[in-house]
Amino acid sequence: MNTKQKFRLILAFIAVSVVFASCKDNDNENDVEQNVKFAMSLDMPLNITSPSLTGATATLTNVQTKKTYVASNFRKAGTQYVDTTEVPEGNYTLDIRGGISYNLDTTIVKTSVKATENNVIVNKTVTGNAVSHKTIALNTYNAQDGFVISEIFFTGTLTPEGKQYANDQYIKIANNSDSVLYADGLAFVESSFMTVSKFDYTPDIMNQAMTIDAIYIIPGSGKEHPIKPGQEIILALNAKNHKEINSNSMDLSNADFEFYDVSSNPKFSDDDNPNVPNLVNWYDYSNTYFTLHNRGYHSYAIAKPATDKETFLRNYYYKYSYVMSANGTSYTMNKDGYKMPNSWIIDAVNLSVAGSYQWNVVSASLDAGWAHCGSIDNDKTRFSKAVVRKKSGNKFIDTNNSTEDFESDATPTLLK
Repeated sequence: MNTKQKFRLILAFIAVSVVFASCKDNDNENDVEQNVKFAMSLDMPLNITSPSLTGATATLTNVQTKKTYVASNFRKAGTQYVDTTEVPEGNYTLDIRGGISYNLDTTIVKTSVKATENNVIVNKTVTGNAVSHKTIALNTYNAQDGFVISEIFFTGTLTPEGKQYANDQYIKIANNSDSVLYADGLAFVESSFMTVSKFDYTPDIMNQAMTIDAIYIIPGSGKEHPIKPGQEIILALNAKNHKEINSNSMDLSNADFEFYDVSSNPKFSDDDNPNVPNLVNWYDYSNTYFTLHNRGYHSYAIAKPATDKETFLRNYYYKYSYVMSANGTSYTMNKDGYKMPNSWIIDAVNLSVAGSYQWNVVSASLDAGWAHCGSIDNDKTRFSKAVVRKKSGNKFIDTNNSTEDFESDATPTLLK
């Protein structure tokens, strides 16, 4: 090969290289991820006053690539909190977690908030410019969401002699989630107000809190009481074999937890089964021992207080008043109790008497209905009946409406 031929070969090689390089450069241009500005506006939960969001983090997960992108610089803008980040165009799952503090009457409440959105499309054409935007409503939550009250046996039984026997009352709580939950720190509370007598209480805080006259806490340091999906636990008023006293009753000696109170009246003492852990009494209006109203005048809830006993009793005290009228005369009644923030409540159940029902004593967001045993007040047929949550497949039905979710006048599941 002469010099001219070698020169032509070199030129041809260079030309081919340039073509390949150009093609490669063009391919890279097509493969470059097109980042888009994505703006988020967070709406605060309903029925809370002066909310302040802290530590909020938004995680966007690309459905196709599984890559995650995090935004954590939310700032207040009017009534919302906003942040903008940049992510490649695509379909995302958006998960937001954070903390929030707000005013409840005279108390500052702290709790957690979250929101999850699927199929969040991020691209330049969504709004006709280079910024995609999404408004997300935050909801309060706690780590024990998934627990539900699955049964309340409040009526008690009758002895063979026809006498009332109420020591065998119990409550069942179920893990209605798909994961193991821990019952440690879970609270069982009773309403101060009754569903059979309605008054205009002042100040009215029902949309923010439940007014309670008793609160009992499941003991534990955090992970001592794991509850498997679908599993139920029993809170017994007295954890003993009641059949030994009343053949029409049941054996509760193997209950998971027991109510126990130290009575100030020697004529009314409580029994204690040393083999069953006691619930921790934070507060109870009674000077003797706690019982469920056996006609169903009160409502009940489970909650996770985001504070300790001393702080709760100091900061969540609630004074209220209402007007009572009798014989043409009106009286202003001044009362007190404690307020359980709705944001801490996991599940609530209104109970009442079918022939005497007047109103629900918890926010409709917690329970829009009510359940009962018996048709009239002092109904003799109510004994040995319970309200039992319905199931659909392996899950308990939970629509926050006890009228739909519960079977009233049901046979107690532990009465055999």
